[in-house]
Amino acid sequence: MAITVPMIEEKEFKTKVRGYDPVEVDEFLDEICDEMILMQEEISNLQARLAQASRNLAYAQPAPAPAPAPVSAPAPVVADVSESAQKLMANAQRLYDETIAQAKEEAAAIVAKAKEQASVLEDEALTGERAALQKQVDELRASARAYKNQLLELMDKQRELLDAADIG
Repeated sequence: MAITVPMIEEKEFKTKVRGYDPVEVDEFLDEICDEMILMQEEISNLQARLAQASRNLAYAQPAPAPAPAPVSAPAPVVADVSESAQKLMANAQRLYDETIAQAKEEAAAIVAKAKEQASVLEDEALTGERAALQKQVDELRASARAYKNQLLELMDKQRELLDAADIG
């Protein structure tokens, strides 16, 4: 499927916690769109120049004369213009292909870097979460010990009261 500028402009990505910065992604996609528009305009201009050169060649060719004398001079000019146009189109296509390949490489590098950063952030979050949970467990254990000690003290006081009541 050929990717078009409207497809890029309309593409929406799902957002996730600690995902890519949507503004940064949109800006990069806008840059890609601008570059694609420039390449498409350049291709259109080159195609128009080729068509104009072809029309000019058609007008430049002499009408068939009644004399059987062959005209050999315009042939090299036609070949030169056609060859130049073909070279120009080939260069434009090569530049377009290189630009797209470079954009894909940059996108892949950005994705890889973002995945790496996401992994680091996830690890940091898990470590922080573990530490917070461990702190809560420690606090609960300390509270349980304090409660147990209070209960034992209360039971000792009750025993003393019972012992005192039996004697008297």
